[in-house]
Amino acid sequence: MREYGDLEEELDADVGDLGSDPGSRSDDPGSRSGDPGSRPRLRSRVSRWLFANSWLVLATGAALVLANVVEFEPPEDVRIDDASVDLIGEAPAQTFDAQLANPQSVQMRATLRLYPRPDMDVREPDPKLDAKARILSQPVVTTIYAMNANIDQTVRLEGGDLEIDIQLAGAPRLGEAGKNKVPPLRLEQELTVSSRTKRWLREPIEQVHLHTRGTLTDLEDRPYRWVFLIDGKLFALDLELYRGL
Repeated sequence: MREYGDLEEELDADVGDLGSDPGSRSDDPGSRSGDPGSRPRLRSRVSRWLFANSWLVLATGAALVLANVVEFEPPEDVRIDDASVDLIGEAPAQTFDAQLANPQSVQMRATLRLYPRPDMDVREPDPKLDAKARILSQPVVTTIYAMNANIDQTVRLEGGDLEIDIQLAGAPRLGEAGKNKVPPLRLEQELTVSSRTKRWLREPIEQVHLHTRGTLTDLEDRPYRWVFLIDGKLFALDLELYRGL
């Protein structure tokens, strides 16, 4: 019966023969690659190869990480509302409340539309042209006379590469009332429309496209409209007031 030590020596000899040239084999025990002294040399050669080709290992790892990053594709059109909830496609239509609990309450609505072509004449509201547009945002906020109300919206387009920020602040105030007439409303407002365009491995481009402040009237009878272009796309923002009288 063969001893365990004999089997171990034969196994070492077979492993050494696999890594040697058949023409250079020898029956001399000292020349076998299975010699325990050859193992440190093998480890040394492997270590030198890894050190010389470390850039290849790093490049392979970076490629795998990059592949996992670029596989994600966000939706084409995403709207983010004040609660940081992503809404895909058109924003749901928001209507005014039929009755307001406080007689001094005023509701303010801002409707952002994206039109299919930048050459459309949409300076004035037109039901036929507006029907061709996509409503991206339509928040409604409630305030009272002389109290400031804010609308902050972020709309994300082109897979998230283009972000549009709408910042609107308005304070409704009562005007001079005629005899036996309801006092008219005027709105002191300030509007800023800005955008961020993301770029690969570079800082995003930030631009202010519209900034205006002033006093608006007759918003209960017809909306006030701002029209602007961003990245070759045509947008319109309509502002309306409602008292429920």
